[in-house]
Amino acid sequence: MTRRFRFGVLLSTATSRQDWLGRCRRAEQSGFDIIAVPDHLGAPAPFAALVAAAAVTERVQLTTFVLNSAFYPPALLAREAMTASLLTDGRLELGLGAGYVRAEFEQVGVSWGTAGERVGHLASTLAQLSQITGQPWPLGWPCRPAAPPVLIGGHGDRVLRLAAQYSDTVAFSGALMSADTPPRLVDADALAERVAFFEAAAGERAAHIERNILVQRVVVTDDKAAAVRAVHRRAPYLRPDAALEVPTLLIGTVAEMTTALLRRRDRFGISSVFVRESAVPQFAPVVAALSGM
Repeated sequence: MTRRFRFGVLLSTATSRQDWLGRCRRAEQSGFDIIAVPDHLGAPAPFAALVAAAAVTERVQLTTFVLNSAFYPPALLAREAMTASLLTDGRLELGLGAGYVRAEFEQVGVSWGTAGERVGHLASTLAQLSQITGQPWPLGWPCRPAAPPVLIGGHGDRVLRLAAQYSDTVAFSGALMSADTPPRLVDADALAERVAFFEAAAGERAAHIERNILVQRVVVTDDKAAAVRAVHRRAPYLRPDAALEVPTLLIGTVAEMTTALLRRRDRFGISSVFVRESAVPQFAPVVAALSGM
């Protein structure tokens, strides 16, 4: 089954209430389907920001992309998510991950632990959220609310197994994360291996789970060779001949980027594509070209 494209924009800065609301309005007016807010210190608090976004938009979905599960006791997270879903008329999508920025753990006083412990906490959170939203009465909800769709983001085996079990959308990070080094973008073959792993873990569920990726850089240009050289200078571990197919990069004319996304949907099944706010002017024509497809 080929899913229609959904396009999202990651909003992570606000200087005032009016500034934030204006950014949200422009995202919807530019044709995007989703407003996503990350969960990093220095960015707006996700739930409050998305509830505010809902007040000035009508169509877009609203996604936490993605919450660091270690920062939220499951019962309080369930209350936040159910409240935000209620106040956004059911437009909320709950995005969760294991967290990967060690400095943020230290700043909020949460144990960094091992990668296995962080993923274990994510697994426990998902299991408890499922139980709480099924029986929300201890939290003061008189009836069972509609649970928001769940997005799970990551790259490793255990996180992808959790996505296979719990998610409505799996967000492939398209990068190798490390506490001590900057993220390293993976090439198309490496992502294909991750997609195959996920499909095997999900079994029959795989066809019903949307697939997402965040495009880290959009470069509209007629001179792809020069753009590839610039990418190689910043990421020398990427082979220049493979850079155009890196799933987290889009380089070329609008027509070429449109073709690239269609090709990637065919190969990986990725139909949900996010970009950063800085890329909106360059990417909006691609959104228009693929709208409804």
